[in-house]
Amino acid sequence: MRVFLCWRKLAALSAAILATACTTVPDGPSFPDPDVENPGIIVIAEPLPTPPPAPRVQTPPPAPSEPPPEPVIEAPMPSGFASLAHWSTHDPRPALAAFVRGCETWVQADPNAQLNANLPQYGAYRDWQLTCQSASVLQSVEPSDNDARLFFEGWFAPVTLTTPDAPEGLLTGYYEPEVDVSVQPTSVFSEPILAKPSAATSLALPRADVNARTSRVIAYGRPIDVFFLQIQGSGRLKYRDGRILRAAYAANNGLPYRSIGGVLIRRGELTREQASKQSIADWMERNGPTAARALMNENSRYIYFTEQAIRAGEGPQGAMRVPLTAMGAIAVDPRYHPYGSLFWLETTLPTQGGDYRGTPTGILVTAQDTGSAITGPLRADLFFGSGYDAGDRAGVQKHPVRWTVLLPRGLANPPIS
Repeated sequence: MRVFLCWRKLAALSAAILATACTTVPDGPSFPDPDVENPGIIVIAEPLPTPPPAPRVQTPPPAPSEPPPEPVIEAPMPSGFASLAHWSTHDPRPALAAFVRGCETWVQADPNAQLNANLPQYGAYRDWQLTCQSASVLQSVEPSDNDARLFFEGWFAPVTLTTPDAPEGLLTGYYEPEVDVSVQPTSVFSEPILAKPSAATSLALPRADVNARTSRVIAYGRPIDVFFLQIQGSGRLKYRDGRILRAAYAANNGLPYRSIGGVLIRRGELTREQASKQSIADWMERNGPTAARALMNENSRYIYFTEQAIRAGEGPQGAMRVPLTAMGAIAVDPRYHPYGSLFWLETTLPTQGGDYRGTPTGILVTAQDTGSAITGPLRADLFFGSGYDAGDRAGVQKHPVRWTVLLPRGLANPPIS
């Protein structure tokens, strides 16, 4: 009875807004350059101004113009949500919150425009309008996990995704690290976190030639911390005076990305199963700063940042231009999946840091980000959140995943003409 009454209230609220729109209110993994000795560098320790927060609502990012190079097989599920393992026990509220944030950008788009002209199965923005409105209303009343499940079951239909070559893909994890930093370089805080250079020649420098003289220094951190900050593409900078600012992705040097985990695998120093954030950090600690710097310079790509203020409870901004929601957002290849689309992923997730084995489960997520290492129709990166715990879990996430897309019922079951 409680659920029925809740949905009667939601129906009344929905009717009041059906004529209106929704309420509005990085490149990817890379590695840092440790090639900074800081000889004779003098930095005046002045308080840094707090930058303005990023705009809350923006227009949707443009869809890729090139068609997807690999075919994807889509099959509606006759049994619907009953066919989804773990669905009945999953809490979809993080995905609901992420979906509502994505809808806030869609309201700025031409309703007749397609989410991606190369992906007609995802329809036009108008095909998602009622689902967005209903989701916004539901989110405003702080729903239970069961209310959220009923919402998705009522508005969407599941469609399995596979390719001719594989029934499943790979799910990894990423997070927003928190990095202790200093305004001045020290023997501990020796690695610069750099802003985007103003000169094109400086922006194009390879990693080995980048240092504190080639661009404005935002702050200094420990080399390994800055390394993982660049892997994730954004992070929280914790200054010694207590201030916390976000280092948001600003640019990269345009040079090819090379995985240093792959370098260690090819050297025989790690196995493919061992390659993770923690194992790479352990290798760097064991082998010392000179070897660590040489390893990181194997990757010529370099990431630059910009400072942002942090709103309470908001994650970093993803490629969709909305704050990412922990355990509700993924990075995808946008050639195959439009930003804002919903997916049910059947996979294995760690329950705590160091849990390489993980627990079989399912999770509902929204596509809101991308990365240079995230390519192909069945490849995704799950956003675990901010801080050390999120990092410990994201660092061991590397498991097979089966994909199901949730489409508005009108798209999943179009009328027969």
